Parts: sequence; C-alpha cells; structure tokens
Amino acid sequence: MRFVMILSSLLAFVGCNPQSNNVCSTSATPIVIDLPNVVATESTEATESKMVAVTVTGMMCPHGCYPEVKSLIAKKNDIESIELTPQKEKGVIDNPVILVKYRGELDKEATTKAILGAGFEKVEYSDQ
Repeated sequence: MRFVMILSSLLAFVGCNPQSNNVCSTSATPIVIDLPNVVATESTEATESKMVAVTVTGMMCPHGCYPEVKSLIAKKNDIESIELTPQKEKGVIDNPVILVKYRGELDKEATTKAILGAGFEKVEYSDQ
C-alpha cells in the first residue's frame, strides 16, 4: 500500500515545471520505474461476505464469556463483524448464538479448538 502511495505521488509531479508556478505542461516525458521484486497477483478468492451462526455451549455471561469467544473467533479469521444474537433477559446469555460475518474461509477447526481450549463445552456452526 505504501508503494502505491509513493508511486501515485511521483506520478502526480510528472510534467510539472517548478519555474512556472507549478503549472503542468502537456509535453511531459514519462518516467519508467523498474521494480523487479514487485509481482502483481490477482486474487481468485471471492470477496463476497459470508455469514455463519456459531453456537457456543457453555457461554453464559455477556460481560465475560461473550467477549472472550468474540476475541478467539476474531484472532483466527478475516472477520467483518461478530454479534451476539438477541437475548431474552439482560445480563444473561440464554441463546448462546453468535452471528459471524467474514470474508474468505472460516477456519472452523482452529476456531473450535481455541474455543474449546478456553473451557467452553461445545461449538456448532450453521450457515446463514
């Protein structure tokens, strides 16, 4: 990203004449920059967002358990958002389902291992 910004800045000054109050001329000579170590790549992976519902058995507290599970999910994946589903009673998790919006692939194996390793009982996924 930094490279693109530097290149854009350089290209903005091509053809400008500092002696003429920064008025650009139309007969500018192009600048060619050789960058042998830069390789253009195309992403073949879809950038479309996906949604999955994650049920975490043993998640009971919205002030301790939920933030911990949210952090574990975010560490393992390319996450856009994580939200706890609406609960019937304030201060208690009676519906331990988290809606996760992500891009790419969700690493369910690593996510499950991290959540179970934190002491939760069971993790289930269902696509939305």
